[in-house]
Amino acid sequence: MGFVYKKIGEDIPDEMIQLFIETFNSQPWNDNWTVQTASKRLCPMARAERFFGLGAYQDNKLYGFVMGFFEQYCDGVEFTIKEFAVRNTERGQGVGSQLFMEFEKRLKEMGAKKIILFTLKGNLTEHFYERNGFRTDPKIAFMNKTI
Repeated sequence: MGFVYKKIGEDIPDEMIQLFIETFNSQPWNDNWTVQTASKRLCPMARAERFFGLGAYQDNKLYGFVMGFFEQYCDGVEFTIKEFAVRNTERGQGVGSQLFMEFEKRLKEMGAKKIILFTLKGNLTEHFYERNGFRTDPKIAFMNKTI
């Protein structure tokens, strides 16, 4: 598939919000996103100072997007992926890998030395990232507590 990649601006299009909802309300996440909650998640992110995002389009139709933030560390700039979504009908077709390769290339050109993210363990999402060069960091644990 030949995609046109477009930088995501401060205004998140409705099509991106719908794709986010479609993706994360499906397997393996089974979340309960609405237009209102998805907008509250994505729109402020896109207005942040060190935000960068990229969408993959074909025939003006959004097939996937990835977004997050640059962060300065003592040894260089890292990029934290906050959201990565691919149209459900296109999963397993290479869309995510193509989008990720283009995204990684652009991050490198922008000075990022490392990409980090959090994802579900032991399912297709973790394996997708492993296939794209990510490894679990043995020094860091993602932990949470419901209060």
